Amino acid sequence: MDLNYSDEQLLLKESAERFLKDRYDFEKRGKIIASETSFDAGIWSEMADLGWLALPFAEENGGLGGRAVEISLIMEAIGRALMVEPYLASIILAGGLVEKLGSEEQRAEILGGLIAGTSRPALAHTERQTGFDLDNIAATATKSVDGYTISGEKPLVPGGSFADIFLVSATLDGTVKLFVVPADSAGLTSTQVKLVDGSRASDLVLDNVPVLASALLGAAADTLAEIEAAYDRANAALASEAVGIMDALMDATVAYTKERVQFGKPLAAFQALQHRMAEMAVKCQEARGSALLATLSLDAPRPTRVRGVSGARAKIGKVSRSVAQEAIQLHGAMGFSEEMPVGAWFRRLYAIENTFGTTADHLKRYGEIIRDPAVLSGSLLREPV
Repeated sequence: MDLNYSDEQLLLKESAERFLKDRYDFEKRGKIIASETSFDAGIWSEMADLGWLALPFAEENGGLGGRAVEISLIMEAIGRALMVEPYLASIILAGGLVEKLGSEEQRAEILGGLIAGTSRPALAHTERQTGFDLDNIAATATKSVDGYTISGEKPLVPGGSFADIFLVSATLDGTVKLFVVPADSAGLTSTQVKLVDGSRASDLVLDNVPVLASALLGAAADTLAEIEAAYDRANAALASEAVGIMDALMDATVAYTKERVQFGKPLAAFQALQHRMAEMAVKCQEARGSALLATLSLDAPRPTRVRGVSGARAKIGKVSRSVAQEAIQLHGAMGFSEEMPVGAWFRRLYAIENTFGTTADHLKRYGEIIRDPAVLSGSLLREPV
């Protein structure tokens, strides 16, 4: 298997990094976070023009037919830039579920607006008691004359503060289903929450929210299995984002130690610090290999997919914390200052480690899946599709 990027993929990687470096520097990010909306509509529109919003979707749905590898390259660049706009939440997670479960009419309506940059759906699935048990859903949907009535609470919805459409999960006749709920629906309350990394989410309360019968997404599908697969796609994307952040931390640390002088010579000249940075570099490469494995596992059967994705999240959760801590220590007090992005990268890695399952959750899931000898002895790598 050739694991080198193609010329087209390298061009995408370079253009994404260049665009975000030019249009989304650390100073501009600070202004976006401090704004009332914490969202830059101009940047989002430019991303639509560049085709990033269309990238993961099939051509018949108005997309560009990009593969998971191309998405991983975008996510690495997003990690470096610390972008807070909801690419992961709206495009990969919610948009991916609409493409998998939606009817032709639902795909045309929701994905059309999403790709054009005029609509931003968000998935509202997990609840306070859910943890990593995706079928532990207390929200309920009951049939009504015109459709359904939904009640429940959905805390910390990723991308929720930017959303105009929510994909809300609820139990219907004992089975978890998804419903398309407009953000301005009667009985729906959304409270914005600021997270540790500067991004925002929403706490949703649904009090007998009425929706039409056409709001049901994928009536005949195994919705819970598709939700799990969507979270795996999101977790693989998070792994790639973490790789981008780790590389940025590595580059920033090397640059700082070359400039900072102590005892008459740069910090980078001290052998003890060279060894610590060498260990950081090794961990960055370990993370990159794990993220690539997760990416290449997404279209595999469930056991292989789980092994690749949760194995990567468990590994990256461990090594990313080590790299972030070393970067902070080697920067000294400067690492905590608001003028430098090191602390912001650190906080984002912490947020990633606790998003869509903690490191411990993924380690447990990985351990459970490899108990099967057939899974443990199976090939790790698959040709990308």
